[in-house]
Amino acid sequence: MGSRYEVCIIGGGITGAGIARDLAMRGVDVILLERGDLSTGSTGRSHGLLHSGGRYVVTDIDSAMQCASENEILRKVAGSFIHATGGLFVSLKGDDDSYLERFLQGCRSAGVKAREISPEEALKLEPNLSSSVEAAVEVNDAVADPFMLTVANAYAAREEGAEIETYAKVVEIAGERVGYLQNHRRHAIKADVIINASGVWAGEVAKLAGKKIEVKAYKGTILVYQGRAVQRVVNHLRLPSQGDILLPHQSTTLVGTTLMPEAKLEKFLIEREEVELLKREGAAKVPLLRKMRLLRAYAGLRPIVGEWKERGYALIEDGNFITITGGKFTIFRLMAERASDAACRMLGVRARCLTAKEPIIEEGEDEKLKAKLGERTLGKLYKKYGAFTQKLAPYAGKKKVTCLCEGVSEGEVIFSAKELFCKNIRDIRRRTRLGMGFCQGRRCTLEAALALFSEGLISPEEAQMQIINSLRERWKGLMPVMEESLKEAKLTEAKYACAGNYDKIKKHISGLVSFL
Repeated sequence: MGSRYEVCIIGGGITGAGIARDLAMRGVDVILLERGDLSTGSTGRSHGLLHSGGRYVVTDIDSAMQCASENEILRKVAGSFIHATGGLFVSLKGDDDSYLERFLQGCRSAGVKAREISPEEALKLEPNLSSSVEAAVEVNDAVADPFMLTVANAYAAREEGAEIETYAKVVEIAGERVGYLQNHRRHAIKADVIINASGVWAGEVAKLAGKKIEVKAYKGTILVYQGRAVQRVVNHLRLPSQGDILLPHQSTTLVGTTLMPEAKLEKFLIEREEVELLKREGAAKVPLLRKMRLLRAYAGLRPIVGEWKERGYALIEDGNFITITGGKFTIFRLMAERASDAACRMLGVRARCLTAKEPIIEEGEDEKLKAKLGERTLGKLYKKYGAFTQKLAPYAGKKKVTCLCEGVSEGEVIFSAKELFCKNIRDIRRRTRLGMGFCQGRRCTLEAALALFSEGLISPEEAQMQIINSLRERWKGLMPVMEESLKEAKLTEAKYACAGNYDKIKKHISGLVSFL
């Protein structure tokens, strides 16, 4: 690792990773510092919706236009990481009838592709929709895996020469000097330009540099149901509110989100009222949800700078210190381009942005992969890993199934650990979906630890601690919906206490049960 760089990026969410790739492609010497794993902040706690722009056409025309444009660009440069589900906006009995025309006019003004269809056609497309649907509009929504798309940007940045350092917490900024802690050791580098892409922590990072930026945090909670109740993104055709969106994500259905001011940036709680609100709003649009298993709830914080604007972003330049925050997942590439442009002006670099044209990860030869993996396996892996599938191929021989719920093989676990910036089982979960299915990691966490140990990647002591930390994180999301998972939690307590003598896990589960 060098001691001086042209640009230091603080924050490894989708925007920070996008900036690293953009600048590295322009030939800029870049290092990215992320205090945890990639995409563990707002990015990883989003729903991964690639907006058509429809949600914003009435309230925020600029955001709508940005979404419409970036939606098309990302389909071209990141198509293998995007599921082109399409979307529907639906109004229900009792909704404001006049909103439909305002919505359609807004779509025309913003360049959002939209087609009004009959309720009968909407029900043919999505049979699980409520029979109370009175109007529907088809739009160009899509779904991406926020974890994998962030990793893809970071991977591509590294291929272009950028340095990506995870679990590197910045603790000092003094002029060009940046100090950070990693593996309990203090490090220091110098950078001509510092880019603060730390999301809701942007205000805290700015303080380290002696700057003042007021960032407000708004909590958004999302419910995860087992199975797919819809095949498209379903939006409520009304002014943006809470519980408007349902979308299919891999083997689950997500329902979100809430929007509540939050004072804490960490260890904030999901309130029971939020869960009940989302359950009601989701079931109003898709009644089948009442019969589906609710797996967990999770929440993230949205950063807002200055006065509230639906989802606009803020770009602030102050000396050699640039802050980029706010915005939304869909426009990360645009935000990265604007921040990179600002850095290049400071550096005197004239190279232009290439991210709107160059694919993030080049795709390989499907026929060669098909011959090696088989068509069925290739299709399953491609759906999850996109263009990374070709890089996973050398590990495909380790076919033992580690996670039964999500069909994750031992090879996928090892590949992620070695190639995709993973430092522990929690990181591997974000790449592979290990532990994201029915059992929520109760069985496969132990299996993953055994796979890593057998490969010589962790010691027995590390394996034990990683199991504890991974399960603790999983169970945090179970707590708001725990009454539906209490029996499984007690079974897990018995299994881990007996099979592994993990007293810390036993105490942790018992603590959760006592809390409830």
